[in-house]
Amino acid sequence: MRLVLVTFGKLKTPGLREAADHYLKLLAPWVSLEETELKPLAVPDKSPATRKLIQQREGELLLKRTSKLRGFYLLDEGGKSQPTHGWANLVKTWEREGLSEVALCVGSSLGFSPAVRAASRGILSLGPQTLPHELARVVLLEQLYRAWSVVKNHPYHNEGA
Repeated sequence: MRLVLVTFGKLKTPGLREAADHYLKLLAPWVSLEETELKPLAVPDKSPATRKLIQQREGELLLKRTSKLRGFYLLDEGGKSQPTHGWANLVKTWEREGLSEVALCVGSSLGFSPAVRAASRGILSLGPQTLPHELARVVLLEQLYRAWSVVKNHPYHNEGA
C-alpha cells in the first residue's frame, strides 16, 4: 500500500521537518509514503468572500491532485476523532479493501471547501483542538506509525500497563 500525504505548505518551523522525517523513516518498512506539498494561495484580505474564493481554488488544486485515487480522507478538527485502535482498524480496512493508494489531506489555514468535503471518502480528526497545519502533519505521521505498529504487533504502542 502507498500513502500520499497531501498538504498545503512546507514544514518551516524548526524541528518539525526532522520530526516528520523520523516518523517517515519508522513507517518505511510497513508502508510507502509520499509527501505532496501544494502551495497555499495568498489571502490578500480577511473578507468572507475572499476567503471562500481562495478555499474554492485551493479545493480545485486538491481535487486535481487526488483525482486518480480511489479515495482520499481529509484531516479536520470537525472530523471523526479516532483512538489508536480506530486508526489501526482504518489501516486494516484499507488493506482488506485492497486499496493500493490512499491520500490523507491536511488543508491550508482556510480549511476545505464544501466540494472537497463532498468528494472525500471521510473526514478524520486528530482531536477537537485546533493545530497549526505543520504540527498536524507531524502528529498525523506519528499516529500512522502508531496505528501500523498495532497492526504489525510492534511494541511501540504501549496500552494501559
